[in-house]
Amino acid sequence: MESSSCFSLREPLSAYLERNDYVSSSALRRFSRSGTAATAVNSLPVPKEATLGDALHALLLEPERFDDDYFGVDPSRTAPATPDALLGRTWLSADHCTALQAMRDSILAHRMLPLREWFERGDKELSIYWTDAEGGRWKGRPDCFCSEVVLELKTTVDVRPNAFAKARRRFGYDLQAVHYLEGIARLIGRTPRFLYVAVESVRPHTVWVHEPSRDELRNAREHLEGLKARFRQQRDAEAAQA
Repeated sequence: MESSSCFSLREPLSAYLERNDYVSSSALRRFSRSGTAATAVNSLPVPKEATLGDALHALLLEPERFDDDYFGVDPSRTAPATPDALLGRTWLSADHCTALQAMRDSILAHRMLPLREWFERGDKELSIYWTDAEGGRWKGRPDCFCSEVVLELKTTVDVRPNAFAKARRRFGYDLQAVHYLEGIARLIGRTPRFLYVAVESVRPHTVWVHEPSRDELRNAREHLEGLKARFRQQRDAEAAQA
């Protein structure tokens, strides 16, 4: 799907992360801490041990990638035929496999909203690239979206509103939300609802869907626009000094 100022790509996450001619919300948050545009854009995430959250994203959104990247004691999944096929994969314990299946099942069994339907028919892990009126080049990779809704999957130890609100502020989730909404609106011509699908990583793996209010999204959008303006100014200043 492509236009003169916005296009999308089916590509591996590694290709998305390595492309630094477009700027992500994560890079903008790094810039807000460092004050250096080049460092923020060119710094790839530090490799870390895969978490249950990473594995859940793969299991729910990209099951084929889960089979390629993970291996665990799970009789419901077929083990690779040779030991060599296991090299480079993340090994999961039986307890982790059980927890992952329970988290996925809790999300898909949610009754208040049609999460299963949205996850099944939505575009998952689609890279979106766009250029704004000021010439800024941006990118985003929402977990899942369709014409009605954007779903952002989050794992946490406490899904209750007050606890999750702290996580939203701490990790800049709402900045990411409005950044994604801008890219999606440019791509499909409308702005869907935005929902955080929060699931507890501990039993009973309770699911709670949080929807930012209009005021929260407006405040985040104003913050993001100011951050983008400062980023462009700093990038231009660094280019002039180069």
